[in-house]
Amino acid sequence: MREYILKRLMLIPLTFIGITFVAFCFTRFVPGGPIEQAMMERQQADQKRTNTHARPTGPASPEELDNLKRHYGFDKPLYEAYAIWLGVMPGPDSWAIARLDQHNRAEVEVADDTKANSLTSEPPTVKLTVEDSPTGLVVLGPSHLPRAGWVAERAPLPDDPEKAPRVVVYHPTFSGLLQLNLGASTESDKPVWEEIKSRLPLSIWFGFWALFLAYAISIPLGVFKALKRDSAFDTITSQILFLFYSVPSYVLAVAFLQFFCYKLGWFPTKGFDWNHLTWAERIRYTTMPLICNTLGAFTALTLFTRNGLLESLGADYVRTARAKGVKPMRIIFVHALRNSLIPLAATFGHNLGFFLTGSFLIEVTFNIPGMGLLGYDALMHRNFPVFLGLLTLSSLAMLVGNVVSDFCVAMADPRIRFDRPS
Repeated sequence: MREYILKRLMLIPLTFIGITFVAFCFTRFVPGGPIEQAMMERQQADQKRTNTHARPTGPASPEELDNLKRHYGFDKPLYEAYAIWLGVMPGPDSWAIARLDQHNRAEVEVADDTKANSLTSEPPTVKLTVEDSPTGLVVLGPSHLPRAGWVAERAPLPDDPEKAPRVVVYHPTFSGLLQLNLGASTESDKPVWEEIKSRLPLSIWFGFWALFLAYAISIPLGVFKALKRDSAFDTITSQILFLFYSVPSYVLAVAFLQFFCYKLGWFPTKGFDWNHLTWAERIRYTTMPLICNTLGAFTALTLFTRNGLLESLGADYVRTARAKGVKPMRIIFVHALRNSLIPLAATFGHNLGFFLTGSFLIEVTFNIPGMGLLGYDALMHRNFPVFLGLLTLSSLAMLVGNVVSDFCVAMADPRIRFDRPS
């Protein structure tokens, strides 16, 4: 089992790279990205200022468009941009654009991240000089000595109206996912990790209780249904469970919101401000979203427990235990129930990752500021850095959850050993 777990853990990086690369490609080719949004904002600003029709070309010059591409990392090939985002290739941490004068020199002022002060929120600035020498572009510091760690490259533009050569100065730095840097939000310019960290506790709160209640209620209920097989209780509860399972959770959320919140007024309609609520108010705000988020998984887990226990009770080893005079309760809870929990153990890791990353339909319906609502807003506003950050976290949770599921299956049935040949 240990060797199998190690092999599965070694496959996580390859699977993770595949998932994130496909998602990264998605952010590059889907229309309506940050560049298109910046162009649209420019058009709207021009229209308001001049009271005329906006320019159909967006930015006023090719230089502004090139600056936008460099700001959002769209100026590099797909594989290189992904490697920079992943943190295996250095990218331009701080950069500036300048044009060489008649003496083939240019002065730029950039943020010097190499000398950042932890007591200040922003790194200090430094003035650099770019000189076109016979050996190429050279970056000089304030003392007119070569500045280590800074690179200058030519940045020509198509149909550039100015004749002065255009250059870009930047400081290449490994600053990606491996360095725990997910970039900055295109909406608020805040670090993506700060955006996620502020929403994560609320999603964990709902996810923990949804997972706990789903297993705490479904296992006893499934056992009782199996013991009362084909009774009125078993038939009625099965019909109710199938009804809840057939209706999507967000449809139930809308129905419950309309009836219990708007019509009866028992629960609040939307929002969840954790810091400004008492514990009693937190429970009221938690009840309806938690019920809607739990019903689907709760139904499936209950039926898995019932059907698995019925199958185990009909096995040969149970009949042998009965023939030996073993007490019925011991047969049920020691011999049969453990094997019937294998399907539940196989789905535990997947449910763990699902509940902890949030349900965006439930959070959108009840306007809960969790990770689900953050992901929904990121998709609607094409906030690709936040979208990739959430996908990174949810993918890791799912991949680790699959390994946890295999471990739980082996714990439920000692006969199962994934590292043994069949």
